[in-house]
Amino acid sequence: MKILIVGQGLAGTILAFKLLRKGYSIKVVDDNNQQKASLKAGGMINPVVFRRLTKSWMIDELYPEFLQTTHELEKFLGQQFFYPTPIQRILGAGEDLFWRKKFIENQLEKYIDPQVSYHPISPYIKTPNGYGTVHKGGWYDIQSLISGFRQYLKTNGLLLQKKIDINKDLKTEGNEVRFNNKSYQKAILCQGSFTDDQQLFNQVKYKHTKGEILTIKCPVYSHKEIITKNLFILPTNNQTYKTGSTYAWDYADTNTTCQAKNEIIKKLEKISHFPYSIINQEAGIRPTTHDRRPVIGFLNNQPTIGILNGLGSKGLLLAPWSANQLIQKMENTNFQIHPEVDVERYYKRE
Repeated sequence: MKILIVGQGLAGTILAFKLLRKGYSIKVVDDNNQQKASLKAGGMINPVVFRRLTKSWMIDELYPEFLQTTHELEKFLGQQFFYPTPIQRILGAGEDLFWRKKFIENQLEKYIDPQVSYHPISPYIKTPNGYGTVHKGGWYDIQSLISGFRQYLKTNGLLLQKKIDINKDLKTEGNEVRFNNKSYQKAILCQGSFTDDQQLFNQVKYKHTKGEILTIKCPVYSHKEIITKNLFILPTNNQTYKTGSTYAWDYADTNTTCQAKNEIIKKLEKISHFPYSIINQEAGIRPTTHDRRPVIGFLNNQPTIGILNGLGSKGLLLAPWSANQLIQKMENTNFQIHPEVDVERYYKRE
């Protein structure tokens, strides 16, 4: 079976890799847009939701598949992408009791330490009320994944660098899709936030969010764990750290803003007091649906056209499992995609 994948962000990369591993013939078309969210993401892996201190949605199923796929990718491309790192959550007044309570109530024994620590994290980090520790967290070098896999696709003649107009360039003919004078059995749309001009899945309700992060350099701060409290401080390499990020639902473009920079600086200086210099600021649009769940499946009236999108801020954890859902549906039309991510949720209202 020949598969056309439109878009080589996180979703397209993971889907292409899994299809190749299963022996499918693939072609990826991507215009190398540098504004895609995958190239701007901080890359933090966090298995819990801090606001309510619960497990992330489906994390017990997502995490093992995330690890397995990551190990396979690292072996396949000969490069490390995931750097497991504990997350230290700075607590506010009274939150230590909340932490211990939710550890039991929400069955978080796999993911957080039940004990709150009151020892200083670092002389440069403010923890007057202690901090809790999250396990199975870390940093994912998503930019190296995208570029490394892109090079593999190029080397093997599997990438077509071209801007595509879905409504004009894809033609369905019976059980096939025609694109660029070639036929495919399936075309899967993995375009991230760059989807507003397509009509094929026009019932899907997107609510994309703009996020900005800073990369800072600090010679005196050498903490190896990830710090969070209304933002993250994430160690990468050579005394550099990523910090952010912001969430904006109303935005005019993908440009960085002084407003976002000042917001991050204000939050950063509220929990730290180390000298630093800003070496980069980036902005990207997270592909998010109205219910913050991925959208996966095929058109009923055009089953040769599929979609894998809406991975949002938890995309690194969601992508491998989501790709599996789509592949299983492709291989067995009777397979039931999880109802919370099935594209059919947007069409059953009609």
